[in-house]
Amino acid sequence: VKTRTFEPRSLLRVELKSLLDGLIRDFKTFGPTEIDGVPAFSGLGAYTDLRLDLIPTHLSAREFLQPPKERLLDFDLTNEKKSLANTAVIEAPEQVLVGLKPCDINALKLMDMVMEAGVPDVNYLHRRANTVVIGADCMPDKDCFCASVGTDRAEDGFDLFIHLLKRGVVVRVGTSRGIKLLKKYGAWGRRASKVEKVRVDKFYEQKANAFTARLKCAPEELPGIFAASDESPVWNEIGNICTGCGSCNHVCPTCYCFDIQDELSTDLKSGARFRVWDGCTLDDFTLVAGGHNFRKSRAERLRHRFNRKFNYGAMVYGSLFCVGCGRCSRTCLVGINITEVANSIIEEVRGKSGEKT
Repeated sequence: VKTRTFEPRSLLRVELKSLLDGLIRDFKTFGPTEIDGVPAFSGLGAYTDLRLDLIPTHLSAREFLQPPKERLLDFDLTNEKKSLANTAVIEAPEQVLVGLKPCDINALKLMDMVMEAGVPDVNYLHRRANTVVIGADCMPDKDCFCASVGTDRAEDGFDLFIHLLKRGVVVRVGTSRGIKLLKKYGAWGRRASKVEKVRVDKFYEQKANAFTARLKCAPEELPGIFAASDESPVWNEIGNICTGCGSCNHVCPTCYCFDIQDELSTDLKSGARFRVWDGCTLDDFTLVAGGHNFRKSRAERLRHRFNRKFNYGAMVYGSLFCVGCGRCSRTCLVGINITEVANSIIEEVRGKSGEKT
C-alpha cells in the first residue's frame, strides 16, 4: 500500500464509533478483544467488542494475510490435457484489521518486503491489497522492547492510525483509501489542532519512559554481534530447556516459512495443494531425504532463529526482522526470554572484544 503524508484529523468519540460500526457492517472486520483474560484478534460484531487499550495480542495478525493453512491449487488427475488440469486458487476477501500496534504495522512492512521480492507472492499481495489496516496506540508490558529496535512508532504502512485522547480522538491518515473511509462513514471531523498534536507527542514521551525490557546496544549493532555469536554457550543453555514446540515461530509477526502439502480425494481423482505454516525450531524443519538433518540440535535451531531475527534479514533486506513485540517471550512454555537471551549474547560478544556494555 503506497503511503504519503496527510494532515491528522480530530474526531469525536461518536464519530470514531460511526467509522468502526460502518466498517464492521460492510466488511469482515477483526480487532483485539479480550478472550479468557487474554488479548486476541477475533471477528468484531460491534464497536463495543473492540478493545484498543490492550497490549499486543498473543497471536499476531499474520494469520489474516498468510493463513496457517492456505489453499493454493486444485488439480484434476483424470484430465489428460495437463495444461487444464491445475487451477490456481487465490482467496483474498476484503477485510479490515483494526487496532494493530506500531510493532505489528512495522512487521507488516517487513512481510510486504519479503513477499514482493524475487517472484512476488501473489496470494499474499492480493490479500494485502484487499486489507484495510487501522493502527492504534499502546503502552508496553514487561515483555515489549520495540523501542530497542525502532518499531515503537509507525509512520506509514497503515490506512488510518488512532490516538485516543482524554477528550476525543486524533486519527493519522496514511493513504487516500483512509480519507475515503473517514468521509464515507461520517468521521471526517476537523483538522487536528496544535494542542492535540502536542498531546500525542506527550503520549509517546510517556511510552518511551515506560519500557522495562531493553536491549543493551543500538539496533544497528545487532547484526554484527549475532554474526560473532556462533560458538556462544548461550545456545546450548537455552537449547537444553527448549521443547521444540514452535510456539515462538507461530506467534511471531515476521516469520513466514511454510511447507507445501498435497491432499488427495478418497477416489484419487482430484486433490488440492496447501501452504501450511512451518517453523525453524521444529525438529523436522531441516530434515531432508535420507534422514539427514543439518540442524540436529535445538541449540542449533535456536541459534538460527535468533540470527534470522537479528542478523540474516539485515544482510538480505537491510532490516532487522524482530519488531520487539515480545510475543515469543510471553508464550514460551519454558520461559525463554528473547530480550534476556539477546542481552546475554551482547554482553558476551562485547566482553570478548573489550567493548563497554
